[in-house]
Amino acid sequence: MAFSDHDIYRTFLSTRPQIQRFLQQRVRCQDTAADLIQDIFLRLTLLKPPPANEIEVRAWLFTVASNLSLDHLRTQKRHHELLDQYLGDATEIDGSAAPERAVQAQDQLQQIQAALAELPDQCAEILYLSRIEGLSHIEIAQQLKISTSWVEKQLAKALLQCRQAVNSEDA
Repeated sequence: MAFSDHDIYRTFLSTRPQIQRFLQQRVRCQDTAADLIQDIFLRLTLLKPPPANEIEVRAWLFTVASNLSLDHLRTQKRHHELLDQYLGDATEIDGSAAPERAVQAQDQLQQIQAALAELPDQCAEILYLSRIEGLSHIEIAQQLKISTSWVEKQLAKALLQCRQAVNSEDA
């Protein structure tokens, strides 16, 4: 006989402290381990077919915990590799130019903020959903109940306006 959902959640709750320790040892961060525990909890509904006993549930929980921690560590490694690739060694940075660059970056930020403030609400929302939330054009269209081509046009309009704002100050 398969375990009920209640039994699966009960097993998760009783095993949670052990999984937490397991994850903390692997990722070396208490907050990340807590986030991964949340991910495991959300995945409990994916446990199909239902396990036959508590041992199978615990095995599944630790397998998912192991896989999530590996995914996290791989993502972190890739993130650090990209930072090293694009930012290079800290010794390559010209410290004397830093104040000038900071002022320049602050000016650019103000120009972009002004350009964004001038965008129509829907256009700004599309830009936000695309660039900040990371949604695809299709997902944005579905969420806002508009066509994909309209999403693309509005996104192009927003990016062009930001680009023009920055370029007009540079000229």
